[in-house]
Amino acid sequence: MKAIVVAASLLLAVACGGDDSQCANPSLPHCGLTGHTVVKWQFDHYPEWLFPFDSCVDFMVNKVHVDAKGPDGTVTSISDDCGAGQVTFDGLTEGADYTMYVAPTDFSGGDLISFPASGTVTGGSFGADTMTTINVPWTAWIGTFTGTFLFRLTWGGVTCAAAPMPVIKQVLTLTVNGVPVTAMTDTGHHMDGVDSEPCRAFDENFPQSALQVPFGPAQLKVEGRDASDAVLYTHTFDTFVGAGITNPTITYDVPVM
Repeated sequence: MKAIVVAASLLLAVACGGDDSQCANPSLPHCGLTGHTVVKWQFDHYPEWLFPFDSCVDFMVNKVHVDAKGPDGTVTSISDDCGAGQVTFDGLTEGADYTMYVAPTDFSGGDLISFPASGTVTGGSFGADTMTTINVPWTAWIGTFTGTFLFRLTWGGVTCAAAPMPVIKQVLTLTVNGVPVTAMTDTGHHMDGVDSEPCRAFDENFPQSALQVPFGPAQLKVEGRDASDAVLYTHTFDTFVGAGITNPTITYDVPVM
């Protein structure tokens, strides 16, 4: 038993660097062990527009650089692969408020955004790690981008023919900054509100899609019509078009009028 106690004491001494002077408070059982402060990143996360996020591939992000600026102005930096989704700072001052700056870079180490995304977090303590998630906004990216707009439609929660007033035709108007886009869906349906096409069933194998739509916030106006083009349903959705081709499919449920 005495050997076990001695071994445990040696392990604790090694964990503490063998010197209690390294501890902020030598009486604490964790000695010099430090807490973790985790910073996660997201790109273009807009749940209010039903858009979860863009990916590293969409902007060809290689590394993400994170600066932690403490209350005394000291900066600690970490970089990691974009796909890691987060970095972990060890030993930041417990309980101190840090401003975190997140900056994605390309494969040449060049900046991909015009200003770093920022957020605040408190330094973690041993046994009480802290965490924050910082969103890189769509306005930060350098350059002009387009994306694939993928969507499905329901009418009061059901597909075209099952709606309380069955929908025969659909009219789509997708606007960016108030201007209708010139894009067409995969079936050739113009999205500038000028034509009506057969209503696309919700349970089709593939969603409706439009290519090379301007990246950023948009509005989608949807009309459901009968065979004589009388409007049965109409609603305008605030939405978001992500960059690149790997965007999620968003379901827009047009409410019953």
